[in-house]
Amino acid sequence: MNTTVKKAISYGLFPTVFTAAIAGAIYGMKAGIDPGIITAVIAVITVFIVFIFERILPMHKNWLKVHNDVKTDLLHGAFSMILIPQLLEALLVTALLTVAIKLSSLIGFSLWPTNWHLVPQLALAMIVSQFGEYWWHRLAHEVPFLWRFHSVHHSPKRLYWLNAARFHPVDIAVSFTLSISTLVILGAPEEILTLLTVWFIVHGLFQHCNIDIRLGFLNYIFSNAELHRWHHSLVLEEANANYGNNILFWDIVFGTVYYPKDKAASEHIGLCDFKEFPEDYIDQIKAPFEWKKLK
Repeated sequence: MNTTVKKAISYGLFPTVFTAAIAGAIYGMKAGIDPGIITAVIAVITVFIVFIFERILPMHKNWLKVHNDVKTDLLHGAFSMILIPQLLEALLVTALLTVAIKLSSLIGFSLWPTNWHLVPQLALAMIVSQFGEYWWHRLAHEVPFLWRFHSVHHSPKRLYWLNAARFHPVDIAVSFTLSISTLVILGAPEEILTLLTVWFIVHGLFQHCNIDIRLGFLNYIFSNAELHRWHHSLVLEEANANYGNNILFWDIVFGTVYYPKDKAASEHIGLCDFKEFPEDYIDQIKAPFEWKKLK
């Protein structure tokens, strides 16, 4: 592959897929397509694109090798990325919608700027939703008890598209609740929640992909693969940074960005405080409750 094509893929793949996904979702909603179908189709297409380009332009060829992790990550995906978020979203919307309506009635106007175009609404929703996620993620690194749950996400010894889903159910439940609750209370419409889901899916798959992604100035907006690989480092000073799951905004605000320009993140990743961490899905779910035994 010549240098020009490689550079075009490195810098252009994520922005192109991300923009197309958001635009496609907006078009689909205006056409009256069910949001569930929209997100499912975009997820499948994005998985296919990432899977193919991981083989065309891998960041590390060693990460292409199966590490006894695919089955475990598939189970994490089914529960932590599909079942739990869907159940929580349904419960949160049902539980908090009344609060949102009463709050709006009390102050006499809608708290959410529904008169804005969908794109700036989406940008606002991302900033608002990521505040709680940022602090939960940061505390999960700084508070030992919370780290027991978040350590599951850091247990892989390679990064590839599927371990974007590797989260302990407790970890993802708290994170998702914090990100969505505020938006529901403020009265964010279903269209924005759908676009937010599309953003989460596309960004998450690219954030953990094994593609030589380079974003340049966009690294100061998106917390994508180039930055996120540092977050999975075995070196704590490198890993305890870049907490933004989707954007870097709150890392910039609170001074937790780690983005050295003179070197790339190591391919050796994982947990520095474990020689061996459970690889089986059930054992990973049990791990936070058997911590002393594992240590």
